[in-house]
Amino acid sequence: MTILANIGRLMIAGAAVAAWLAILGAWLPSLDVLASFVPLFAVALAVGLLIARRRVRWTLPLAAIGIVPMAMAATPEIVRTIPAAPNGAREVRVLTHNVWVDNASPAATGAAIAGTDADIVLLQETSRARDALVTATAGRFPYRTACPGGGCGLTILSRWPIRASGYFLKDAHGQKFGPPLLWAEIAVPGSAPVTVATLHYPRPIPANRQAAARAALAAALARIDRGGLIIGGDMNLTPWSAAMRAQDAAFAPLTRMTRAVWSWPRTLPFLPIDQLYAGPAWGLVRADRLAATGSDHFPILVTLGRR
Repeated sequence: MTILANIGRLMIAGAAVAAWLAILGAWLPSLDVLASFVPLFAVALAVGLLIARRRVRWTLPLAAIGIVPMAMAATPEIVRTIPAAPNGAREVRVLTHNVWVDNASPAATGAAIAGTDADIVLLQETSRARDALVTATAGRFPYRTACPGGGCGLTILSRWPIRASGYFLKDAHGQKFGPPLLWAEIAVPGSAPVTVATLHYPRPIPANRQAAARAALAAALARIDRGGLIIGGDMNLTPWSAAMRAQDAAFAPLTRMTRAVWSWPRTLPFLPIDQLYAGPAWGLVRADRLAATGSDHFPILVTLGRR
C-alpha cells in the first residue's frame, strides 16, 4: 500500500505542477499549450486521490493546490455568456469539420456530411479529398466555393446560392488583406444574405507562429462588418488556454458559440479545438458534436437563429 500511496501522491503532485505551469502560459506563451491538457491533469489528480486515499495527511492539501489552477482554467469557459436565439427565430445550421488530409474514405465522409441537416458546411484540410467530397455532397449541397490554385485546403458548401466568395478578405478597392481565409456570401431564402468564413490555424507549437496568425486574423476582422458574420474552423485552440481567452476578447463583438465541444482526436476526444464564432446578429440554438466520420476530427453542427 505504501508504494501505491507514493505513486498516488506523485500523480497528484505532477498534475498540480503541470496545471500551475499551464496557468503561467498567460505570461509565458510557450507554456500555454499545457493548458489544453488540463482535463487530463484533472483525471490524473482524481486517480491519484483514489490510489492514495488512505494517506490523507499530505494527499488532500496537495490535491487542493492542484485543483486551484484547474478551476482557474475551466471556470471562464463555464460561466461565459453565449447569447441565445429568440423563440421562433429563423434558424441557420452551420457545420464545421476538419475532414483530415489523410482521410482514407473521403467519399464516405462526404456521404455522412450530406446526411446531416446542415445548411452550410465549413471544411478544412480538403486539398486531397475535395473532388470526392464535392461529388458525395452535391445532392444536398449543390453550391460550393472554388479553391484558388487548388491548394488552399478549405471548402464551403451550401444548400443555397453563393453570391460571392474569395480567398483572403478584400477592401473597397479590391485589395487583399489579412491571413489566408475562405469566405462566401450566401443567399438565404426569405432572409438577408449570410457571410461565412473558414480557416485552419497552425498548431500551437511553436507558440509565436500561431500567435501571429491569431493577431493577423483579429486585425483583419476589425476592418469588416462583423454584425452578421459567421466564422469557424480548426483553430487548434482549447477553451482552457490564455490564447483562447485573448482571442475571444479580440474578436468581439463576435461570440464563440462552441462551449467545450470535444472534437479531437476521434479515438479519445479530449481537446475542443474546433470552434465557431458568430456576430451579434445571431444567437445560439444549440451546438452538437456529430458522429465520427473518416476524419480524425468530429464534425460540429451549430444551429444559430437571427436575433
